[in-house]
Amino acid sequence: MRIALLTLLGLIAFDLSARSDSLSSLPPAAEFRASIAAIRQPLAPHRTYSQVVAFVGSPPDRCVPVPKNSRICVWPLSKKEPGWRPLASALGTGDRLNLVCEFPVSDGPRAEASCSAHAQRSNRAYYRTFVVKKRGQRKTADWRSESQRSEAQELIDSATTSFALSTLVGDAPHQCTESSSQAFCVWKATARTYGQGTLALSIGASFSKKVRLSCNLPASGGPRDQHSCNVLIGN
Repeated sequence: MRIALLTLLGLIAFDLSARSDSLSSLPPAAEFRASIAAIRQPLAPHRTYSQVVAFVGSPPDRCVPVPKNSRICVWPLSKKEPGWRPLASALGTGDRLNLVCEFPVSDGPRAEASCSAHAQRSNRAYYRTFVVKKRGQRKTADWRSESQRSEAQELIDSATTSFALSTLVGDAPHQCTESSSQAFCVWKATARTYGQGTLALSIGASFSKKVRLSCNLPASGGPRDQHSCNVLIGN
């Protein structure tokens, strides 16, 4: 009986491991949509901040106020958190995840499509290719075609709200400073942040670099100006 149980657990672990590349192998534009749509059903009964905390099994790592009386929160999830398994199952992955949600400042219900989930690793693998040297040695080469750089920039340009930008990066902002007319928000990305590859590629930076995204957003919560974000090396 014990051997059979261990075998079953081993098969489950293998299945999750085998599917662990499913998020990072998607084109970033497709992952952007899937990261919201795939988890909508398991999160549907959990509409308030308190309900999501109970679902996940722990408080968020960070909540940052953003325009229009909202806040964006991020939960880093491993297999230890009860909420990891239903989200990982919905996404078909065995990765550690970042759950990103936007809530009203009050504990009122969030919007229906206001949460996304992302692997805790850079999507730079999508932009890389392998080359084979003459002696049969394999090394990783960075591939930055002009079309890929344009694709990365288009993804940034099309993310016009604080939640869309957080979904692009795969993390909540690290800080937002608001005035009467606008908010200045900063996202930081490393090798453990999903959108790091897209951000680095957009400025032709090495995929090994930490990068940050800085954006000016209308205080009204409306869509930002297309040229109101900058990506810089450093964290």
